[in-house]
Amino acid sequence: MDPPAVCVLHALLLLLILPLVASAPCPRPCSCPQPTELHCTFRSLITIPAAVSRHVERMNLGFNSINKVTDKSLAGLRKLELLMVHGNDIHSLPDGVFKDLTSLQMLKMSYNKLKEINGHTLHGLWALARLHLDHNRLEFIHPDAFQGLASLRLLQLEGNRLQQLHPATFATFTLMDYFHVSTLRHLYLSDNGLASLPSELLATMPQLENLYLHGNPWTCDCNMRWLHDWNKTSPGVLKCKKDRALPGGQLCPMCSSPRHLRMKELLPMENLVCSRPIISSPHRTSQPDDIESEVMTTEDFSSPFGNVSLGLSDEHGNEVDLECSVGQPRDLTKINWEQVNQLQLASNVTLSVDLECPVDREKYERLWRLIAYYSNVPAHLQRGIMHRKEPHPTYVYRQDSEKDALYYTGVKANIMAQPAWLMQTSADLQLNRLQSSAKTVKLILSTDFSETVEAELVRRQRRTWVMIESTNTTRKVLSAILGSPSQMFCNVQSSGQPVIHWMLPDGSKVEAPYSSPDNRVSVSSEGRLVIKAVSHTDTGIYYCVAKVNGDLAVLPFHLTVQESSSPPPGEDASITPIEGLAGSPISLPCMASGSPDAEINWILPSSNIVSFQANSSRALVYSNGTLHIPQTQLLDSGYYKCIAINQHGVDTLATKVTLVRRKGLIRPLRKFPARPQSASGVNTQIKVPTEDTEEASGDIEVTPISRLDPTRRRVPGAVATGRRGGHPSRKMWRRPVLRKPTGPRC
Repeated sequence: MDPPAVCVLHALLLLLILPLVASAPCPRPCSCPQPTELHCTFRSLITIPAAVSRHVERMNLGFNSINKVTDKSLAGLRKLELLMVHGNDIHSLPDGVFKDLTSLQMLKMSYNKLKEINGHTLHGLWALARLHLDHNRLEFIHPDAFQGLASLRLLQLEGNRLQQLHPATFATFTLMDYFHVSTLRHLYLSDNGLASLPSELLATMPQLENLYLHGNPWTCDCNMRWLHDWNKTSPGVLKCKKDRALPGGQLCPMCSSPRHLRMKELLPMENLVCSRPIISSPHRTSQPDDIESEVMTTEDFSSPFGNVSLGLSDEHGNEVDLECSVGQPRDLTKINWEQVNQLQLASNVTLSVDLECPVDREKYERLWRLIAYYSNVPAHLQRGIMHRKEPHPTYVYRQDSEKDALYYTGVKANIMAQPAWLMQTSADLQLNRLQSSAKTVKLILSTDFSETVEAELVRRQRRTWVMIESTNTTRKVLSAILGSPSQMFCNVQSSGQPVIHWMLPDGSKVEAPYSSPDNRVSVSSEGRLVIKAVSHTDTGIYYCVAKVNGDLAVLPFHLTVQESSSPPPGEDASITPIEGLAGSPISLPCMASGSPDAEINWILPSSNIVSFQANSSRALVYSNGTLHIPQTQLLDSGYYKCIAINQHGVDTLATKVTLVRRKGLIRPLRKFPARPQSASGVNTQIKVPTEDTEEASGDIEVTPISRLDPTRRRVPGAVATGRRGGHPSRKMWRRPVLRKPTGPRC
């Protein structure tokens, strides 16, 4: 067929197709200004319209009453580029609801009622660049939710209920099955319930330009110290909300706790610390001993990242063989990437790892002679031939004479590493002099590598992950009375079956499920630790550790065990008692410093423990730590102990309360005439308490007279005592009986 005929045929086909597109029906009651647009706002829709044209590219369903979306609601809309479903009543999204929207670039689901984004919710949105999920009710985002969305640049999560995020939540692809990378440039996390963030979260976002964190209840302690350091290396990324109506014209992230930093800006806080609680009291003669618990971090429980065998030598004849463990890659790891096309991503990674190598005295001296020169500068090594292939590949590295021209010593290294990708074409080796000793030498191995990632592989990637629930209501500090039970809840969520174990205060480890020989301590398969009867040796920090393949989560708990509400022996004499009347309310303040803010528990004289989270029917603990009893009783007398506890320590202070019975009330005398009155019928007896009476205070009580006292009950027709013309013994007055006259009238 000649070219003109082909052109004519194409024109005819277009003429046939265009009317079909134009004639596609527009769903009622929507409007379609163009064949590729559908506008259906403010139409009181309860479902997404059916029979939407497969050629539609822009669809606006905002401000309706849509409350249900099925996996068929958006089926077949492969050309759709913009979808707006904001301002509706959507509570959940089924898995695969967006699977056909492979061309969608913007999705706006703001102002709905979504509670969760799971690992399959966003599957299929491979071209998505802007995602608006703000002002929903999101409490949980699956750590794999955005994996494969390598086109995502803007994520709006403002105004939700998020309290915890996995470190890799926003990663959109993974390198070497280890390095999580996010393609996000703009992230909005303001106005949520976040008190802290893991430092690794922002490390996954090398190209982040805008980050909004205001409106969260930030805990400004040592766990957020990393943010200040990150801000130095990424200046200008953390933004404040601009608003002329606000004081200062902007709203920045503010500290919510500890109390002494409340309402202060988070970012300028350089020296964020963690400290044990100290209760302030004017009656305290001395400060408690400064005993602070050293709380371990996730890094302390991490397994070695890998291992390296090093056979080192130089041109001076020094030789040494080392077997080293590889630490986790440092925070200084740099990741850069760029999108080559819709199908490929090119990435570059620069990383440094610590090598920890046990040595004896002889190895230490030989190693020192060989590499001590390279403690201020590294030795640059180039990979050469493969030394051997079995059992693991081993390569020969030689010192680069051009890069190290000023301090060349002919360093050579036979390197075998796991993971094998640590053996790149070039590597730097440096002695960490400050952290080395005669028993352990630490080296720093630095390298960089490049990897081209296929988009299709990214879409199929699924990570392994584990999280331990740690929200603003998680009980991580506990108080218990000696001999009473105690339990700690370690709620684990993970991609697979996690391995859970507890590290006890004495350093021992138990794996779930577990039961001690005497059944006093047990751990359920879900991770709940139960102590049937606590003893003083149970005081301390407990660590719940959960692992799934390469991922790890750790949550510390602090338990304090108290004998009773009484103060320690010898301190009761210095306590000034508080006196009150039974029936009246009492309030006992307990102000404690500490970072983070201490949780305040109170032990009552009855040995019951109350707190802000667990009040009793008669005793309340306010958020500021004050104990309040609205209506006291005599049995409320005794010692009250305030316990201030956080994960770094505990402080206690006892208060003695003495309650006495309220004195009886004397009724006011009735106003009688001025003349002397008889006392008949009036009880004037004065009751003097004896040893057997409840009134142990010796107060004199005038017995009140009841209005129903039989001695004061008025008999109908009787005249009150002392009144003229009557007497209590006089008969009741009767109406005279009229009789007919018997004699003649005069």
